Formats: sequence, structure tokens, C-alpha cells
Amino acid sequence: MSEMVFTTRIRTVVIGMVLLTSALVSCSNSNDSLDGYIPPSPKNVSTATVHEAGSATPMSFVPAAGEVLIVYFGYTHCPDLCPTTMVAIKNAKKKIGELEAKVDIAMITVDPTRDTDEILSRYLASFSDRYHALVPTSDAELRAAEKLFQATSSVTNVDGEIQVVHGGTAYVVDSTGNVVVEWPFGLDSVSMAHDLKILLTERK
Repeated sequence: MSEMVFTTRIRTVVIGMVLLTSALVSCSNSNDSLDGYIPPSPKNVSTATVHEAGSATPMSFVPAAGEVLIVYFGYTHCPDLCPTTMVAIKNAKKKIGELEAKVDIAMITVDPTRDTDEILSRYLASFSDRYHALVPTSDAELRAAEKLFQATSSVTNVDGEIQVVHGGTAYVVDSTGNVVVEWPFGLDSVSMAHDLKILLTERK
């Protein structure tokens, strides 16, 4: 495990897991193995719910049958990690042709004070035409979702300077609510597209 610290004007600190060993991230790009990290024990996130922008009903993390949901914990003021990951996901979707219609995206802001429904929705619209902008209505709601995904985050204000810490992993969830593969920060769009093709065709 490695800790990556990104320091900018607003001192954004991001802890990401970039696992480069073959036991965690397969780079074989073969037809029958995923390039992302496969959790050793299943993570079922079907019981988690987070408020969705423009809706009075919280969203659950269970995509439709035959589809997958990519879940990411981040925030719109992130200068490096979040936009890099979202661009990689955007490009991965372009690479899989018609299968793109079976890929949904949900981003949960870890900075709900600054990321309003409108701001987060506008941010995600720049990366995809199909997305869920999720803004927790309470810290408890965010922590409950993070616990199931085994994600962490924190936002602190030190002398007027905002510091945000969050993980850099994107989680791919299937229609049973299980996290089937995790994409650590740095995994490229080619590997993401490779995984999506397998999940949407070979593992229906």
C-alpha cells in the first residue's frame, strides 16, 4: 500500500491505494482476467443509500440486471485525483461501444458543504450523460456508505484552509449489489474498458 499526498493551494491531501503487484492488480490484459483489484471477500453495498440530487428518494447502489454501476467518492474542488479518474472512466466507456449504455456512474461527494446538488450535477455532466450526483444529507449517511465500501474521507478547516482527504478507488458494482472489482487510482482507461467488457459480456 502506498500513500500519495497531493498538495495544492487548498492543501488537498488524497490518500490513494496504487497496488502494482500482480496479486492485486493484474496487468495481463488477458481475455479472462480483470485488470482491477478483486476484493478477497465480497463487499455487498446493497443496503447503503445516499441522497441523490433532484430527488427526495435516496439512491441505493444496485444497478439494473445486466448493468454495472461505477461508484466513486470524491469532490468537485479536487484538482488532480478526481478529474483524472473521471476522465479515465469517460474514455473507458467510449472504448466499449454499445456496451456503454449498460454502464452507470455515481459520485458521492465527501465535501457536501461546498458540493451542492447543482454543483455536483454540473460537474458530473461534463464527464457523462448518465450519472447520479449523490450529496449526503448528514455525516452519518456518508459514513454508513463509506463503511460498506471500506472507503474513508475527512474534511477539515485549518485556519481558513480547507483540507480534504479521501481514497482514490473507483468501485464497480453488479446487479446483486456486490463490488466485483476495484480500480485504484492510476489504472488507465484501456484496463477499465477491458474489465467492463468482461463484466458486461462474459459475466452476465
